[in-house]
Amino acid sequence: FTNIIHTFTRHWHHYLNVTKLGTFVVKDSFNCAFECLRLPSCVSVNLASSEGFDGKLWCEALSSDKYRNKADFRGSESSHHFSIKSPCSSSPCQNGGTCFANYRRDSFECICEEGFIGRFCETEQILEFSHCDFYDRFNTSQSATLRFDLSPISVYCHVGDLGCGNGAWTTVMKIDGTKRTFHYNSTYWSDERDFNTPGGNTGFDSEETKLPTYWRTPFTKICLGMKIDQKVNFIVINHHSSSLFSLIADGQYRATSLGRDTWKTLIGSQASLQNNCNIEGFNAIGGSASHSKARIGYIANEQNDCSSCDSRIGIGTGGYSDDGNTCGNRASHNPDNGVKSIKVMGYILVQ
Repeated sequence: FTNIIHTFTRHWHHYLNVTKLGTFVVKDSFNCAFECLRLPSCVSVNLASSEGFDGKLWCEALSSDKYRNKADFRGSESSHHFSIKSPCSSSPCQNGGTCFANYRRDSFECICEEGFIGRFCETEQILEFSHCDFYDRFNTSQSATLRFDLSPISVYCHVGDLGCGNGAWTTVMKIDGTKRTFHYNSTYWSDERDFNTPGGNTGFDSEETKLPTYWRTPFTKICLGMKIDQKVNFIVINHHSSSLFSLIADGQYRATSLGRDTWKTLIGSQASLQNNCNIEGFNAIGGSASHSKARIGYIANEQNDCSSCDSRIGIGTGGYSDDGNTCGNRASHNPDNGVKSIKVMGYILVQ
């Protein structure tokens, strides 16, 4: 193929099906190339593979090339395709990027697929996703990859109304009330250590977990769940915070205003509390650190003060009269529905 100004590359028996700049009747490939080079925006041509009755060939001048329009470049017995030698011919764009040639400057630009950056789309663009809000659009609960300081962690994103309202809910913790892992006095409440992160990807089961979402995920709502007889009961706390860690780690009491009846719904008909004191919220604790207390929950007493609370419903609990009940309902000393020691799986999610 004659080199007039640029070098053309020939692709036998191919056709690029894009909008034409013009159609010409020519004697040979030289004339077809000349027609293309007369047009500033022409970068390739389709040329008939055989002459017509008049001994001439049809020639189509094009403003695109096979690199930019991959899907429109296909085999054809009736034509050959010629393109100006392209900076894209070495396929420099990686990870599915599309190469756009600048023929005048003999350079190229890669248009990257979503999630990749760099001159050649060679670098994965890692964004920090600390919550499940992104997955709300898919309208289905699923395992998702969240990123904290560029480190990926699989987290189960619950989508829909669990009993706390619609939207995507991000798993934070799962607590087994029969174990002391997340007892009120556990340092897990005041530090930034995770615990059994694979357990954060398994839904409402019996695996305990504490995820980086405890100290990294901001929210406006907290969804608390307790599993009773294979059914999970939920309540929602409306509260703005930069993280659950910021509400709990310093040990300061922060009140909520759900009311004892709402807290009881976590347990159901078996729930029992004493009638007085009635402290609820974060770091709920009375006058005695050895009595009932809850990192998130409700405590009560049979006396007209809070010095010796003997009942609670909550998550991250402990104290008299069953220090081994760390999640659920414990009630003694004249509670309103009898003495109880109900240990459950508890779940904390945020949105």
